[in-house]
Amino acid sequence: MYDTYRGLTKILWGLLFVLIDINIEYVDIIPDFVGYSMIAYGLMQLDFEKERSWAVGIAIISFPTFFIPKANAADPMSYNGDYFFNALYYTGLGVLHLILMYLIISRLIKVAESKGQFEVAQQARTRLTMYVGVSIFVLVGFMVGEVLGFLLIIALIFSIIMEIVLLVQIAQFRRVL
Repeated sequence: MYDTYRGLTKILWGLLFVLIDINIEYVDIIPDFVGYSMIAYGLMQLDFEKERSWAVGIAIISFPTFFIPKANAADPMSYNGDYFFNALYYTGLGVLHLILMYLIISRLIKVAESKGQFEVAQQARTRLTMYVGVSIFVLVGFMVGEVLGFLLIIALIFSIIMEIVLLVQIAQFRRVL
């Protein structure tokens, strides 16, 4: 038997671990791979095999984030020429995270619809569309660079807000499913 409440709780905690980024020097205190592993475990409890496979893959790919500091856009020279590869790596992780979030929320929307929770499903669909749009803008903005400047900062703040909104949406699924 699958435990929806516990599975979604583990997914929530895993996403919080991924969202919160606390570093001391070059060591990430809450590494992303731990968060993605928790997400994978929660997805296993929900019997979401495709999504679980994605989460496991991202956990493996994100393991180096425990040791590799994020690119500092304000001081790219501080990375001695590795700025481009560092930025490319983190942008790739951002794309994978976006795909994983899309897969999870899309699957939860289908489950909500199958249980007659059409209002919750529509609300989630709207939030997911906004999240995907903002995330793509932020990812493209980071690749373009400083050209977008102020708009990129606003979009980044909005992206963080949308991450939190999707966490709230998952908590709502946890209550109704």
